[in-house]
Amino acid sequence: MPDTPVATLYDTDIGDDIDDAWALSVCIRHPEIDLVGVTTVHRDTELRAAQARLLLELAGRSEVPVAAGSRDGMDRLFELVRNNQADVLSAEDEARLRKGRVDGVRFLAERIEANPGCTLLPVGPFTNIGRLIVEFPEAFAKVGRIVLMGGHVMPDREGPEYNASVDPRATRLTFTSGKPVTIIGLDVTLRCVMTHEELDEIEAKDTPLSRAIMTMTRLWQQHVSPPGGPVRTPCIHDPLAALVSVEPACVRLEKMHIDIDEEGRCLPGAGEPNAEVAVDVDPDAVRRRIVELIG
Repeated sequence: MPDTPVATLYDTDIGDDIDDAWALSVCIRHPEIDLVGVTTVHRDTELRAAQARLLLELAGRSEVPVAAGSRDGMDRLFELVRNNQADVLSAEDEARLRKGRVDGVRFLAERIEANPGCTLLPVGPFTNIGRLIVEFPEAFAKVGRIVLMGGHVMPDREGPEYNASVDPRATRLTFTSGKPVTIIGLDVTLRCVMTHEELDEIEAKDTPLSRAIMTMTRLWQQHVSPPGGPVRTPCIHDPLAALVSVEPACVRLEKMHIDIDEEGRCLPGAGEPNAEVAVDVDPDAVRRRIVELIG
């Protein structure tokens, strides 16, 4: 782990999959992460910003600034919809917490200027980062590294990973930016699925933050679990990226040259390595560590 806390900017599509809220808790609770800002991306980013502000407030971290970022992709418009975890907010809280900055890309540039050498931690579609690279190149030059959740290099999985597929141009800009990039993809995250017993451990903490996160988790479970079928438990995609940003030994990384195709697929190939890709993980150890940091 680093000697001093790592200044980190967390970019998230919180409210769709539950792992974004879990990863925010890792950023809040991990003693080696200095969370210096949060941005939201994709569709109703102001609602997502309100959800992030709620969790920060309940954790006693209201001083961490949050800005809503890009609703649409660099090359595509998206319908504005409410995400499945919106009901964690009361009507009063939503009205209060939606207020705030909505210029997330400029906000990122300002926070980087104030924290040169910081880590970018994007765990949603990569539009904010792609636009940052194009619109604020001088600020982006001061980024130390990017640790991201997205992509995969699994030869038996044909389609692209979700985050990487939403805005392929932004994905290409982010993955091939010239900055040190650590890719936490489906190769390792799909192996890290929480158990019901681990959810019970988090619920038993009974803190304001854990209660809100478990409310969001139950809303997500209602949305994704088949009627009459088993209740799904979270796959900790995004929390693993947050953890690796300060505890890289929890995965095995391999240097690779990665290109991105027009659909957002990661294409390993010949050439100078431009990324470190997580290829192996100890799921039990990672899940135990994540449970410690949630709530």
